[in-house]
Amino acid sequence: MKNNLLAAAILTFCIAHAAGQAKVLTNDPLTGLALIPATVVVESAGNEPVKMPDGQVCRSKMQGNFYDLYSYFSKHNVKVSDVVAWYASHLSGFSKVSGYDSSRSQTAFYNSDRTILIIVTGNPGTKGADTEAYSVAYERYQPGLSEKTIESLTQGKIVCP
Repeated sequence: MKNNLLAAAILTFCIAHAAGQAKVLTNDPLTGLALIPATVVVESAGNEPVKMPDGQVCRSKMQGNFYDLYSYFSKHNVKVSDVVAWYASHLSGFSKVSGYDSSRSQTAFYNSDRTILIIVTGNPGTKGADTEAYSVAYERYQPGLSEKTIESLTQGKIVCP
């Protein structure tokens, strides 16, 4: 009986220790690009992405990773303007386009061949309001999208050339 209790205690400790050692990513595994620290709720919880279903946009195949956003240093979510500023300073050579759909701001950053997009989505609010940030998605497209299609993604009305 003592051995069973000891084994149960060791197993419980190991499980709790393993849960407390969740991996904290600094780069998105799909694109290799830097992850904003606001993807981490608490250090021990990690920030593994939610893999988005593979899909197609116009004639391009899409793969993506989705991350919820939180403020690591406070009890409140981080503002969209802070997230957009962080990405603007960390995505050298990327272009930016913003839109608004379904009461949410959408800001997309994209590389020169338009194969990689980072899309920051805000919580619901009025157009132009600096709401709390909701999520960020890292997306890869093959072949790359047109600029017109990327802009349309931020407005909820996909336009294919």
